[in-house]
Amino acid sequence: MLKYTTYKSIYETPESAPSASFLESFMKTWGKGAVKLVLFLLLLSVTGTGVVSAFASSDSPSNKQESATVVVVHGGDTLWEIALAHKPAIEDTRVYVERIKRFNDLHSSNIRVGDTLKMP
Repeated sequence: MLKYTTYKSIYETPESAPSASFLESFMKTWGKGAVKLVLFLLLLSVTGTGVVSAFASSDSPSNKQESATVVVVHGGDTLWEIALAHKPAIEDTRVYVERIKRFNDLHSSNIRVGDTLKMP
């Protein structure tokens, strides 16, 4: 009779095998330093993407000077009416009012007769 065998049943599941998560197995293989490095690089790439997209979407001063149309404010004019008259057809009026304010360095929507506004 055989005393030792290498037979393993395909129907039995081993109960002694621990189930480790991906992070646990990665830490056992590479150590805590590698995990910190991977997390740092992930954070750096996410932050870098946000900074690049913020700078790519900003208006440069040279673009402001080239495409500016000047409007002189008359009595009874409001920033909303001026924006409504000069905005592109597909743009929301609220967004265009904010663009005019940014373009002219205005801190509020108050305008006076005789003011000159550059249209973006």
